[in-house]
Amino acid sequence: MSATRSTTQYQFSTATTTPVEAVLDGISAIELPDDLVVTERGSTYLVIGPPPSFYDARMAVGLATLVVLAVLILTAFAVVLVALLPLGLVPLIPLALRDHPLLAVGAVREDDDCTRVTVHGQAPTRLTSALDLFLSRLPEAGSALVPDPGNGNGNGHGPARPRTGEDASLTPEHTTAE
Repeated sequence: MSATRSTTQYQFSTATTTPVEAVLDGISAIELPDDLVVTERGSTYLVIGPPPSFYDARMAVGLATLVVLAVLILTAFAVVLVALLPLGLVPLIPLALRDHPLLAVGAVREDDDCTRVTVHGQAPTRLTSALDLFLSRLPEAGSALVPDPGNGNGNGHGPARPRTGEDASLTPEHTTAE
């Protein structure tokens, strides 16, 4: 059985004192299963998934456009052929049926000089175990941060402050839906 067929949903978030580049370099250095690679990397994120294939969204949209144009040209000869327009969706079907694991890793430097690392997606169990090991060995930031409800706009989504003892029993914030 392929590693991509036995996958699990993975979510993890932590704050660390390790710089963003070191976190991303460390995660990209993890030995990946044969059918997974780092498919995309930016200054604050990376994406782990199967190697890019020749048949991607650009190719599918190009083929769909050609089919639609061909059908429209054929309708000049017989209007009834306009019923073939839905055939333009056929090139998109493989993309809709494709189910492959993607794992996104984000690492962002926050105002208090800690790095917030967030990992989310679907990955083989062997990879999630390696990620757990790597992320658990990162030095934790001094204190976790909580939203400051008195930040001026009253919604608690502004500057964060260090967690203190009296914050232990914080109630959830009210949303506009409540």
